[in-house]
Amino acid sequence: MLAELVTAQGIRRLEVFIGVLGVLSRAKDAKVLTSTRCLPDPSGFMSTGINEALAHINANLTQPFEEPDMADIAGLSVSTFSRSFRRHTGLVLVKYVNRLRINLACQLPMGPEQLKITDVCFSSGFNNTSNFSRQFLAQKGMMPSRFRELLMENQGAAEAA
Repeated sequence: MLAELVTAQGIRRLEVFIGVLGVLSRAKDAKVLTSTRCLPDPSGFMSTGINEALAHINANLTQPFEEPDMADIAGLSVSTFSRSFRRHTGLVLVKYVNRLRINLACQLPMGPEQLKITDVCFSSGFNNTSNFSRQFLAQKGMMPSRFRELLMENQGAAEAA
């Protein structure tokens, strides 16, 4: 059944898996492999070093930092940090940070002072406007100025209602 489970596709795979569970539940010579007092600590499954690096990123999002700095915080080599970070977040460090910074940028113009796009760029941690605009377009599907226009239209419609 296990061999078939590996190669099965679609609904058949679920059928085989349920079959395996059925066989296991009816087993007469089952052996307990752990005591009932054993409660696994889920924090042991989490990458503490990566979590420390993520906390540092969130606390210092607008500040510049490099992968070696994050690796030091995580207590890992740069290559191990890079692999672990990608496995943990699904993104490389630069893309992860850029996504957070673009999300921050989307919140900044919403304030009462209505910052200029250049100010939003620098306030969200980017160090040049062309990279900021390119990243914004890639993530939001529009330029920052268009985002601002739509935001103001929505705010105007909300105030009129």
